[in-house]
Amino acid sequence: MVFIVCTAAGLYKSAVLSKRVRQLEAFVGAINLISTEIRYFASPVEDIMQKVNALEEYAQLQVFGICKKNFLKLRDFPKAWMLSLIEAKPQLALNAGDFETLLWFGKLLGTTDLEGQTANCERYGKLLEQRLTHAKEDMLKRGKMYSSLGVLAGVFIIVIFF
Repeated sequence: MVFIVCTAAGLYKSAVLSKRVRQLEAFVGAINLISTEIRYFASPVEDIMQKVNALEEYAQLQVFGICKKNFLKLRDFPKAWMLSLIEAKPQLALNAGDFETLLWFGKLLGTTDLEGQTANCERYGKLLEQRLTHAKEDMLKRGKMYSSLGVLAGVFIIVIFF
C-alpha cells in the first residue's frame, strides 16, 4: 500500500508538470487567436472570449467562458479577466509567474486602440512562449525525477519497515 501511494504521488507530480505545459500551449494559441481577431476583424472582447471558449482546444482552460460571463455583468474587461483567472485557478496547473503574466495580459486587453491591443497580445504571447519553453525543460528534467522518486521512496519505506 505504501509503495502504491508513493508511486502515485510521484506520477501525480509528473502529471501536473505535463498539464502545465499543455495549458501554456493552449494559452499561447489563444493569445495568437485573440491577436488575429483584433487585428483583422476588430471584434469586441466579449465576442472574442466567446469564440475562443467555443473552440475545443481552449474550452478546457475555462477562463474564456467565465470571462465572457463576468464581462457581461461588470462591463469592465480587466476586472472580468482577473476574476475569471482567480475563479479558474483551481483547475489550472500554472505557477505564480504564469498566472501573473496572464493577469497583466488581461489588464491591458480591451483598454487601448487596435495597435496597442495587438502589441499587447504579441508581447504577452512571447512571454508565455518563453515560460512554455522553461516549462517543457522543467517537465523533461523533473517529470522523470518525480516518477522515479515516487517509486524509490516507496521501495525505501518498504525496506525500512520490513
